[in-house]
Amino acid sequence: MLLKFYHQSYEELLVKLLELQKLVIAEDRDMIAITTIYEQTQTIFQDQILSISLDELDCSAISLLRSAQTEIYKNLRLLGTELLFLGSSRQGETTKKRLEKVQGKVEELIEYCRAIINHLPQD
Repeated sequence: MLLKFYHQSYEELLVKLLELQKLVIAEDRDMIAITTIYEQTQTIFQDQILSISLDELDCSAISLLRSAQTEIYKNLRLLGTELLFLGSSRQGETTKKRLEKVQGKVEELIEYCRAIINHLPQD
């Protein structure tokens, strides 16, 4: 049961990241909406995923999950920093570079979530 909740939490995180990706690549970016979805993404990760001790899971892939969790945690924090820089950028070239970094971080996070979802049993 705990493994199913964990799997569902990563699916929920993935949905939020895909929503964030759409907002970031939109022609008319809404930084308030982007920040809101980013905060929701962080909340899901902190409250649902990190709240479960991996030792409680009956899973053979605990070391893989630990590594992925560490990378997701790190990349979510870096994404937050990049979003702050994006929101404060004023020159076109700076905004373009920051946007590329934000898109790259979101894509990395999506890939980590997909890898975990594909690796975890759904039972």
